[in-house]
Parts: sequence; C-alpha cells; structure tokens
Amino acid sequence: MIENRKISAVITAAGNGLRMKSDRAKPYIEIGGRKILEITLDTITSFDEFDEIIVVIRKEDETYLRDIIKKYNKKITYVYGKETRELSTYEGLKAVGSDIDLVLTHDGVRPFASKELFKRVMDELKFYKAVISSVKSKDTVKIVDGDGFVKSTPLRSEVYNVQTPQAFDKKLILFLYEKYIESDFIITDDSQLFEIYTDEKIKVVEGEYSNIKMTTQEDLVFAKAFLKD
Repeated sequence: MIENRKISAVITAAGNGLRMKSDRAKPYIEIGGRKILEITLDTITSFDEFDEIIVVIRKEDETYLRDIIKKYNKKITYVYGKETRELSTYEGLKAVGSDIDLVLTHDGVRPFASKELFKRVMDELKFYKAVISSVKSKDTVKIVDGDGFVKSTPLRSEVYNVQTPQAFDKKLILFLYEKYIESDFIITDDSQLFEIYTDEKIKVVEGEYSNIKMTTQEDLVFAKAFLKD
C-alpha cells in the first residue's frame, strides 16, 4: 500500500527461449543456482508495499512456476499470457483485484532491478499517474527508413532506453489497454499508451544499466559475471 492506496505487481514471464537458444523458457533458466524469475521474485516479495503479486506465464510453464512460488510466504497468483508481451500484460491487468488503485509492471526476465529502483518508481507514483525507469543512451541513435538509409539523428541527450519497472494508476492503464486492444496501434512498452491516448505526463526516473533484459546468450554471460561481483 502507498499512501492508503493498494498496489499490485504484475510480472510478465510468458516469453520463450528462442533468441536465447534454450530448450527452457527464459524465466526458468538458472543463473548462480537460481532461476531468472526466482531472482526477480526475491526482490518483489521483499516489499511490504505490494498488496498482491500476479505473474503472467505460459501455460506449459505452470509446473516451473509452482515450484518457484513454494519458497515464498506471500501469496503469488498467476494467469496465462498471450503471444506478445503487451497482450500478456493485459491479461495480468485484467486479473488485478477490483480494490487495487495502483499497478507496477515489470519484466520477469529483468532480474537485476534493484530495490532502490523499485522504490524510486513507487515514490514518484505518489505524484504522477505514469512512471517509467529509463537510462540515457550511451550510443548515438539513428532513425533509419525501410530501405536502410539514415533519416535523422536525434540528440543523444534526449534519447533514453526504457526499462521496467513501470507504474501506473490502475483504472487508467486498464482503460487504455482496453482501447489499445481494439486499435491498430503497435506498442513496445506500457507507457506508450499514455502518449497515444492521453495528455498525462509520464515521469521518467533514473534506471540502472545493470537492469538488462535477459534475451540472448550474451546476456547470460553478463548475468553470471554480475552475480559474482
């Protein structure tokens, strides 16, 4: 609970292991003796603020998840995801309790988001209806057309790489997702819905370069080195 408002954590973990070239879905690959999703949940469950925790999974991974959540003394529920991350998030949002006021969304395969990062996001949620974590781009970014030619170069000082956690007013984000599902838009993060449909300010808090999304084998190399430090 944050200032007498209940908050839910929706953790998306319905991805597969295709780009990871693994025979096991990404959330259940082990790093340093713990599954990726387990490391994420270790952090999430350490907060007293969350009034409920919902994990979005693939149906075929249910046994893996059940095995993980046995270790926690907090109630963790789950729903089945869809073919994309955004549609999976929507499934999680629909499962959020009717008495919940706020919702935090996070990728289950971003296991190294620190407690401090979660706190920064939730602190700003006291003042804004949409809060995201992001880091400044280290590289110059080019906008490229469909034929492979450069169109423009945005100022690097204004370019950020978006991460999770992100947090929102629950009723508003659910309403925006309902509009999105019926539209032809394609989004790649939840906060885009606020850009498309509202004039609400989206607050950006400083993310962490170590908060990477486990996607490829190279990411696993980083993860193992990170855990050794």
